[in-house]
Amino acid sequence: MAMRGLTQFIGDIRNCSNKEDERKRVDKEMANIRKHFKEATKLTAYQKKKYVWKMLYIYVLGYEVDFGHMEALNLITSPGYSEKTVGYLACVLLLSETNEFLRLIINSVKNDLMCANEEVQGLALACVANVGGREFAETLTVDVQRLLLSSNSRPQAKKKAALCMLRLLRKYPDNFAEDGIGGNAELKDKLLDLLEDSSLGVVTATLSLLLGLVSHSPNLWTDSVNKCCKLLAKLNHPNASKEFGPEYLYYKTISPWLQVKVLRLLQYYPPPEREEVNKRLCEVLHRIISDTTMGKNVNTNNSAHAVVFEAVNYVIHIENNQSLIHAAVNMLGQRITSGNQPNYRYLALDAMQRMAHIPDAASQFKRHQETIIKSLKDNDVSLRRRSLDVLYSMCDSNNSEQVVGELLDYLSGSDFSIREELVLRVAILAEKFSPNLQWYVDTILKLMSLAGDYVSDQVWMRVVQIVTNHEDLQLYAAETCYKALKNEIVHESMIKCGGYILGEFGHHIASKPETSADHQFALLKEKFITCDLVETRQLLLTAFIKLVNVHPDKVKDKVVALLNSHTHTIDAELQQRAVEYLALSAPERESMLEMVLDVMPNFPERENMLTKKIKERERASTTDRTAAQIREGDKEEEEAEVESVDLSSGAAASTVHRAKAPGAATQPGGGGGGGALPPPLPL
Repeated sequence: MAMRGLTQFIGDIRNCSNKEDERKRVDKEMANIRKHFKEATKLTAYQKKKYVWKMLYIYVLGYEVDFGHMEALNLITSPGYSEKTVGYLACVLLLSETNEFLRLIINSVKNDLMCANEEVQGLALACVANVGGREFAETLTVDVQRLLLSSNSRPQAKKKAALCMLRLLRKYPDNFAEDGIGGNAELKDKLLDLLEDSSLGVVTATLSLLLGLVSHSPNLWTDSVNKCCKLLAKLNHPNASKEFGPEYLYYKTISPWLQVKVLRLLQYYPPPEREEVNKRLCEVLHRIISDTTMGKNVNTNNSAHAVVFEAVNYVIHIENNQSLIHAAVNMLGQRITSGNQPNYRYLALDAMQRMAHIPDAASQFKRHQETIIKSLKDNDVSLRRRSLDVLYSMCDSNNSEQVVGELLDYLSGSDFSIREELVLRVAILAEKFSPNLQWYVDTILKLMSLAGDYVSDQVWMRVVQIVTNHEDLQLYAAETCYKALKNEIVHESMIKCGGYILGEFGHHIASKPETSADHQFALLKEKFITCDLVETRQLLLTAFIKLVNVHPDKVKDKVVALLNSHTHTIDAELQQRAVEYLALSAPERESMLEMVLDVMPNFPERENMLTKKIKERERASTTDRTAAQIREGDKEEEEAEVESVDLSSGAAASTVHRAKAPGAATQPGGGGGGGALPPPLPL
């Protein structure tokens, strides 16, 4: 029944022309409510309801209501449903879980949970779930549990009781036993029996609760697997629409949200142990994945594919079913070609990326490699990112040259939003699957020339590590870096890498007239003058003193002059290096120079920092992961397997000696080494 006074008040508020008029009308009404609440004993139930409704309307308008709480809560104890409704609503809106007034209504809520009226039970359950603090949880959990598992409870009450239990479990898990229901086997069986309830609403709510319980203690709910398999088969039976009725048929799919929950719960466990159950489950999954087609109705497609992609997640979880993997790969291959369905393309690419660790799936994905490469040029940046992830995951020693080549070609025209991630992945793939180390050096140098601003120091430092630890690569690296530095425009990452390698291994090419020590010095000096970063100049000063150590008769005078010009530079680090190197180059300190610049030993094998960085990014991704995948990610993090190129060739204390330039004095241990050159950061 409409309340005339409430309707009139709402109309007055809507007719206010400005905020000031609204405030005056609200203040007038609040004064009127306060006046009547002072004589609450004289008010009828109707009047109490009306004033509390007005008070709640004022509250939702954004005004503070600091009175009338007790009068509102008293309505909860009223026998009428309409009074209880406004009382519970006031409790939910006006009180927080720490409010002391809540203690006054615990008994009333408990009585309402025990009554026979399912509508009143629903009000009490909603209050417990939305407001109930720790005291509510400790006092009323048993009553909520009884309401859920009682055979006399109506389906509507069971649904709300299950969701209320889930809310309390998430908020106060320490109030529950390890299995969430007090360790009572009988109650556990009753809860699982609800999965066979005739009402799919009860089944859906129960499964939501089970997912919460399983996430806390998976090992205690293994009995749920067989029942979930049976339920999934029942939902996908040809006659399911007749059995459950049209109210649960959502765009030609029977309760897709329930099927998704079933599949998510199954991902907490290995495949069913009973052969007939496992066989039946595989048949259902195969039918779900293979029989789903793209139609013209968007909602029909969405409801069906919600189940399909969750089924693919389960296939990824079990990993070892060849038939299901083949069906999933075929379905994903069809979806990535859906030009007018970017959402399905994204989900398909995401699933491919997570399936790439399965050998059978990875080999089949290569059939779609060209399509995935084309997706790198899609207008949607999320599709471009996911395509990059898929190519990274499916790359191996057989297709690394093609994949890396395509990524480098794409890099020159890629947008800035994914360029940094693209550079990182190219650097990792080039090292991890390089057919030979010369190709690796060429690839990284090209990477620095195409996207130098996005190449971190770890990339060129990794090149230095690998070149240092492979004697047969040092000549090629020196020649390649010299040619790269000859270009008119060279990024500072390339200058750092080239300066280090020429300073350390430039003696390998010094015998050639076109790459003599004089030419190397002139080239590095040219870059020294033009570079912007002080860190680059510091590194090049160290490269110059190395040239002095190996070729004192050819470049010493030029280097000394350069060092003298920087003994008063404004940068303290650069000035200190210039002064110290100048002191070392004095004739009486030749033996000290040889000792300080002794040969650089091999770097110890360590985990590649680039690989570690990409793992951290993947763990921080916003893409939803199943419970099984999260656990697998934690396991990988604990094991922390090292993925890096073999750096073991040669002893840690290197016996490689540089050839002295003609006419130079013999130096023990080679002399052109890297003792004074700061080694790369630990990779």
